Amino acid sequence: MRRRLLIIVFALVTGLILALSVPLVRATAEHTIQSAFIGRVEDGAWFADMASTALESGRTDRLEAAADRYTALYDSQVAVVDADSEIVVAPRPVDLEEPEVRAALLRALADRPAWQPGLVWPWDDRPFVLAEPVKRDGRVLGAVVVISPTDRARSEVADHLTLVAVGSLAALLAALLAVAAPMVRWVLRPVHELDRATHEVALGRLKTRVSERTGAPELRRLANSFNAMADSMHASQEQQRAFVAQASHQLRNPLTALRLRVENLEEYVNDDRGLHELHIAAEEADRFGEILDGLLRMARAEASEGERVPVDVTAVVTHRVDAWRTAYEAEGVPLTIRPLDGVRALCLPDCLDQALDTLLDNALKFGDGTPVSVSVTRAPARAGVGGREDAGGGQGGDMVEVTVRDRGAGLTAEEMAQAGGRFWRSTRHQNVRGTGLGLALTRLVVEAGGGELRLAAAEPHGLAATVRLPAVPATPGTTT
Repeated sequence: MRRRLLIIVFALVTGLILALSVPLVRATAEHTIQSAFIGRVEDGAWFADMASTALESGRTDRLEAAADRYTALYDSQVAVVDADSEIVVAPRPVDLEEPEVRAALLRALADRPAWQPGLVWPWDDRPFVLAEPVKRDGRVLGAVVVISPTDRARSEVADHLTLVAVGSLAALLAALLAVAAPMVRWVLRPVHELDRATHEVALGRLKTRVSERTGAPELRRLANSFNAMADSMHASQEQQRAFVAQASHQLRNPLTALRLRVENLEEYVNDDRGLHELHIAAEEADRFGEILDGLLRMARAEASEGERVPVDVTAVVTHRVDAWRTAYEAEGVPLTIRPLDGVRALCLPDCLDQALDTLLDNALKFGDGTPVSVSVTRAPARAGVGGREDAGGGQGGDMVEVTVRDRGAGLTAEEMAQAGGRFWRSTRHQNVRGTGLGLALTRLVVEAGGGELRLAAAEPHGLAATVRLPAVPATPGTTT
């Protein structure tokens, strides 16, 4: 927008300067040409006065000498003709049949005033052609033709044109640098701040505010409205989070009491079917407790305002894989790791640990017992969800990718689009223990730190879950 505004201002200022400078240049050129023309008219009148005596008496020696001196001094052509257009004196050959010379000569012999020449620009090398009638006692005896080069006049016009052009350019630069650029910056500063704040709010940072004291009155009112909207959204979100957290917390105690009462009923139930239903009720109570725990964790994650910190991705991945290896060995599921040494990324504290726990747990539960691999790679930033660029903080926008891949049945394209939603579970996994909040919570904490969670089909089959985090910028003397 700044470039477009400067282009518009540049066009307007350029138009204004041209509207002022073009008439100035034209007036200056007209004055210069008129002064030069008046000088040639005076010279022609002087020659005509001298030629009247010479033509009447037939003695042209003095006239020829004056014409020779004038031609040598001013590098011009002078010709004196009689009433029949025959050349009487001409130090240099003159083509009287040339259209411009012929027209001027006929006007002089008809005792009509000479034409004033039009504007002569530096690139126009046409000479001045002046013809003055030679008269004695009202009779036209002949004419004097003066053909003068316009080099000096054109040089003066060029000097004036250059001076005006340099002055106009200086005025244009001064207007742009001293007036237009600061004004555009002043106008756009609140716009840029609003754009940045809108992006922050879109990322979920509802505490973002903009200054209401800078910019034009309309922009200050817009900033006031934006802050009011952000306050309203933040208050509404806080109320929702508080409700979820309070409801989850308040339900925890009654649920625990209910679980104990169900367990205490076991000694009073004697029939097998009743015991089976009792155990199912206890399991449902446990599942209800897991859901409440997940809601509490999600509410706390949404309310957290942690800053991103650099983490050693290789160390975290190795640590979490080692922690899960016992569970994988108990189920007979191979677990391998392909680390990349010296890789660091930016994320919220413990974000990568929680994400790996969820992805490794899901791969163990839903991978159909197939081998699971964990890999760490680096990749350039690319368009994210909805066309956004990855919010990388790394050098050149580099991203760190941690991928957990299994070789199970995976998810269909329709299921892939829904995976990660709150409480969503595939219809094929309804009998597997879980709440449907794990991926949703993982996506929340990863995106809050400027990263992204991506699910894709693995080759030849299976599911690949990838956590993308901004790489830590490289500093001189270090390796990332």
